[in-house]
Amino acid sequence: MSARSSLLQERGGFALLSLYAVLIYLFLYLPIAVIVLFAFDAKPIPGLPLDTLTTGWFVEALRDQKLTGSLLTSLRLAVVSAILSTLLAMPAAMVLAWLPIRFKSLVMAMVLGPVVLPQLVLGLGLVILLRSAPDLVGEPAIILAHTTITSSYATLILYSRFLGFRRSYIEAAMNLGASELVVFREVILPLVRPALISVFMLAFTDAFGEFVVAWFVAGFTETLPITIWTSLRQVISPKVYALSSVIILVTLAISLVSQLWVIRQTRLTSKVQTS
Repeated sequence: MSARSSLLQERGGFALLSLYAVLIYLFLYLPIAVIVLFAFDAKPIPGLPLDTLTTGWFVEALRDQKLTGSLLTSLRLAVVSAILSTLLAMPAAMVLAWLPIRFKSLVMAMVLGPVVLPQLVLGLGLVILLRSAPDLVGEPAIILAHTTITSSYATLILYSRFLGFRRSYIEAAMNLGASELVVFREVILPLVRPALISVFMLAFTDAFGEFVVAWFVAGFTETLPITIWTSLRQVISPKVYALSSVIILVTLAISLVSQLWVIRQTRLTSKVQTS
């Protein structure tokens, strides 16, 4: 009898946990589903119930020069910011993980600063800083702001990866006569490539959708989040829903493909390390 009651309690706990997980995922993904659904609504002001479905808003969104221009601007700035963040984070993570540093906890706290600070405070600080260099306001300032934010957690992610890195591979390669450049290119990079790609994708996603800090330093530059926020002052055009749906679907596809690739590379790396 006790075994049966224990089994029933276990099943009940599993059912409650499953229900909780379903509710969490509904809370996270229901707004995204609503955006995609309203993108196909034929009415100029989308809403429920849907009367007629159409794909015309996708064509209108691609013809809107303001939307497509801000989209291309966001893509360009996000790519540059992600590249700079990855390039800055890798040597910083290597130094923090491999070299003895005094007051490492203080250094790590400073690295984490841009992530912990409210974006409102960071944006205000950048505005004050840019008063001495007004020519940087616009795209250079946005790149600087996004790189500052994303390089912090990029460093932390790569730091955890380098902590588990086997230094014996480097020592073995150098004992065989390989130079430091060859060791870096042939040993270190292949083993940390999955982490680098993950960091780049995460930095790109964050920089692409960041709004608060970009709003402070954008000047006359309009990124896609700024353009969408400006449209919120009036009735949201269905073209915004259509373009957002395309971005959502493309982002999910890229995320899925990259995660599958990273998982595959991680397994191959684990096999190499254990062999």
